[in-house]
Parts: sequence; structure tokens; C-alpha cells
Amino acid sequence: MDSIVQNLTIDIHWIHDKITFPQWKDVRQNINVHSFYWIQEGRGIFRTDEDHPVSPGMMFYLRPGLSMEMRCGSEDPLRIKMILLSLYTLSPSAINQGTVHPLEALPLQFIMKPEGEVGKRLGYLFQRIVADWVPGSTGSQLMTQSLIYELIYELLQAQASIHPEGRQGYTLFLQIKDDLERRYSKPLLISELAVRYGISSSYLRSIFQQYLHKSPKSYLSEIRYEHAKKLLLYTQLNLKEIATVCGYSDEFHFSKSFKKHCGQPPSVLRIRENQHPD
Repeated sequence: MDSIVQNLTIDIHWIHDKITFPQWKDVRQNINVHSFYWIQEGRGIFRTDEDHPVSPGMMFYLRPGLSMEMRCGSEDPLRIKMILLSLYTLSPSAINQGTVHPLEALPLQFIMKPEGEVGKRLGYLFQRIVADWVPGSTGSQLMTQSLIYELIYELLQAQASIHPEGRQGYTLFLQIKDDLERRYSKPLLISELAVRYGISSSYLRSIFQQYLHKSPKSYLSEIRYEHAKKLLLYTQLNLKEIATVCGYSDEFHFSKSFKKHCGQPPSVLRIRENQHPD
């Protein structure tokens, strides 16, 4: 989940506080962008391949390409906080090239109606984003982007914990994920980690696939790689020292793992960066 947000690049197209009128009808005009609709007031119907009743406190995520009709009745016209974005992912192997790829869709469901404190928090974020955005202002653009990152992260968390049957697994996932992030420098075996948390190795792998779309071993490898990359670029530690600091068993395994992530050995990266300083 964190990796989704970390590798995400946001391009804001339009943010709008849409106030409708009785018997209002419209269709989704900008279908090539990612859209978030927060229903602040009113009631109505959104139609895709079926009718979806709309009420306050609902959040709609519209992926690119999704067509939708909207309408409300003679009473309770809708008021909608709208955020329209293009989203891109930064290629992990693109260290200096800045290569980005359009994101087809976030792993969010179409409709969400969070309750309690989660709903209040999301409503507050939509309010802040709409209130603070000033088109053409660099300062506003940066502040609004930071709030949108926070919003996306909160939505991903809310979705993962919204179903009662999934809360226990999600809480366990967060605990183990935090454990990997804090103890990456120590020798870690996934089987030992499963024993520590009283679960099977297969269940540990399944909750990571569910919430992070990768295995715990792959996630640990990514954490170690990111720390190693920073140490290569910003310190004078030799490869053996970096391998030890980042939890690799030896320099050979460090170089092999690094090349798998980066496409080149760690020594080559350090030489290239020294030859082309920023």
C-alpha cells in the first residue's frame, strides 16, 4: 500500500465544489482522468451499468474510461466535492531518468461509505483540498498535492479495514510490515516471522498479497535495496559494509539482489553517479 503512494506522481486537472439544482442531470465529461467525488449534501442516482443511490458521506472513485450518468430529484439537490487527476507511477529502475507510466486505476472500489471517525477524516480532507486549491499558484499546487497523497493513503487504509472480517488480518499485516521496515538490517527469515506472530507462512504470504500485492520477502528485499541505494549514493561505505548494514548475508548476495532491482551492480551505480554529479 505504501509503495503505491510512494511511487505515485500527481497531475491536478480540476478541483471543484459542485452545487447542483433540483432535477439536475449530467454525464461524466472527463472520462480520461481519475476522479474522486465526495457527496457532501443531497440525494440522487449515479448510473453506470446499473443505478447507484447517492447520499451524504459517500465517496466515488471513477477510474479512467468509466462512463457515468448523474441526476438528482426535485428535493435535496447534490453538492459534490470533485477532484480530477492524472496519475502516473515512477519506474523503480529509473533512478535518474524520471520515467513515468500512466496509472490505469488505483486499487480502490467504486463506492465507499466510511463511518465514524474515518468518514469524518475523509470529509475533512476533501473540504481542505477544495478550499485550499488555487489554480496557477505554485504554493497551493504543492500543498494540495500533499493533501491528495494523504487522501489516497487514507482511502486505501479505509478500504482495507472497512469489512469486519478483514480487520484482524489487516491489523496483523500492518504489524508485520512495520516489523520488516524497522528490522530490515537484521537477518530475517519469513518462516521465523510467521512463528513469531503465531501464523503459518502461507497465511503471512496471503495477507501481504492481499494488501500490498507482493510477498513479504519481496517487500523486505525492496526495503533493503532502497536503503542500500541511499548508502551507495550518499556515503563512502564500501560494498561489504553496506551489505552488513542492510541485512544481506554477504557482499555477493547484496550485489546479486541489487542488480535484480536496479539492472546493474551496485559498484556501477556508484561510479556512474560520481562521474555525473548533480
